[in-house]
Formats: sequence, structure tokens, C-alpha cells
Amino acid sequence: MSVAKGEASGFSGASAALGAISEENSWLQQQISGGGLSMEPAAADSAAKVYEEKAGKVDLLVVEAGRLQQVPGLGDYPSGRQLANKFSQKAKNGSTGAADLLTQFAEELRRKADLFRQAKEKYIATDEQISSDLNRGSQQ
Repeated sequence: MSVAKGEASGFSGASAALGAISEENSWLQQQISGGGLSMEPAAADSAAKVYEEKAGKVDLLVVEAGRLQQVPGLGDYPSGRQLANKFSQKAKNGSTGAADLLTQFAEELRRKADLFRQAKEKYIATDEQISSDLNRGSQQ
């Protein structure tokens, strides 16, 4: 049995949703880099904190999902070994298992927190530039 894009493991929907989150983060990165998005520092810090906390909770789920890799008590018969292998693949297989997808999700949550911090820095830089320009204008 082969696993194509996580479909055999039953997580193709989660994988697609993860791809959408990654694309959204890439779009945010472009907006920040292009100067189209900045955030007030307190709001950015608050949002970043929420995403960091959520990532921490997902990390706990990763540990739990990883534990599903070893399912004792299914016996040493071929059917028991085959079932245990299926559980193992669903738990962790390097890219599309539950633990793998959760790990990627936690990374995207942390990436979003970092994007909010970048937006905050953009806001601060813009604010400082405006202040500097106003000071120069008033001195002339």
C-alpha cells in the first residue's frame, strides 16, 4: 500500500488546510516586505503571543500523536503487525502522519507570530521616519 500525498493516511484535508495557512503566511510576508502592512506594537505583541501559545498547545498534541506510533497488544500475527504498522503510519511517517502535520502546523503558527513582530517593526520604523521628517521640517 503506498501513501500518496497523505490520502492513504486519511489526512489529505488537513494537509490541504496546512497548505492554505502557509500560503496566507507567505502573502502576509509579501505585504509586510512591500510596506503594505504594519501593526501598532501592542496589537502585534498581543497577536504574536496568542499564536505562540497556540503553537505550544499544538506541540503537546504532537507528543500525544507520536505516542500512537506504538500500539501494544495487537498480537504477533500478520494481521496484528499489519494493523500496528497502519497506526504507526497514521501517527508519524515523515510528512503526512498526524504528528508530522501537527509539527508543520505549529511551525506555521510560530511563523505567523513572527510575521506580527515584523509588522510591528515596520510600524515602528515608519513612525520613526515620520517623526524624523517632521523634526527636519520644523527646523527649516
